[in-house]
Amino acid sequence: MKADRKRDDLTLITTGEAASHCRVSLQALRRWIRDGRLKAFQTPGGHARIEVAEFRRFLKECGMPPYPAGELPTPRVLVVEDDADILQILTSLLAGRPQRLVVETAVDGYDALIKVGTFRPAFLILDVVMPKLDGLEVCRRLKAGPETRDIRILAVTGHAGMAERVVAAGADACIAKPFDFDVLSKELELFLGSPRREQAIRRPR
Repeated sequence: MKADRKRDDLTLITTGEAASHCRVSLQALRRWIRDGRLKAFQTPGGHARIEVAEFRRFLKECGMPPYPAGELPTPRVLVVEDDADILQILTSLLAGRPQRLVVETAVDGYDALIKVGTFRPAFLILDVVMPKLDGLEVCRRLKAGPETRDIRILAVTGHAGMAERVVAAGADACIAKPFDFDVLSKELELFLGSPRREQAIRRPR
C-alpha cells in the first residue's frame, strides 16, 4: 500500500480540478500559486499543473477536505509504432510496470492522431519514421492543438539525424533503436513517473 500511495502522489492535476475541489474560483487558486502557498509547474503549453502530493500538503495545511485517492486518474499511454515486434516489446514493458496504466496502440501517424482524439492519452511513445505520416508531423500537429499540446511525447528512432529534429518538433525526449533495455526501462520510469522534464535527446549510436 505504501508503494501505491507513492505512485498516486506523482499524479498531476489541473488548476481547474484543484479550484473545484477547494470550492474557489480559478483566479483565487492562481493567486495562491503566485503567492507561493501552492507549488505548481508550467507545461510546454503554458498551463499550470500540480502534483497530488503537493496539493494534499496544501489542503492539510489550510484545513481543507483531503483529496481522495479515488479521484486519481489512471495514466493513459498511446504507443505508436509500425514495426509489430517493437510494438510488442514496448507494450510488454509497459504491462510489466508496477504502476497501473491504460495502454492503446497505433500503427502509423494517421492512426495515432485518430487514437489521440478517441483515447485521449496523457503520454505518447512515438516512432519517428513511419509510413503515411511520420512522427515529426504528429508532434507538430499535437503541439499546435490547444487540447493536445500538453501530451508528453517520448520519441524513438533508429536514425541519428532525426533525434534533434523530433525534439525540436515538440517531443520531450528521444531514445535510440535498437533499444538498450536498461536505458529504455530507465527512460520509461523517468517519463511516466515524474512531471515534465527538460527536453532531452538520447542519440542513436
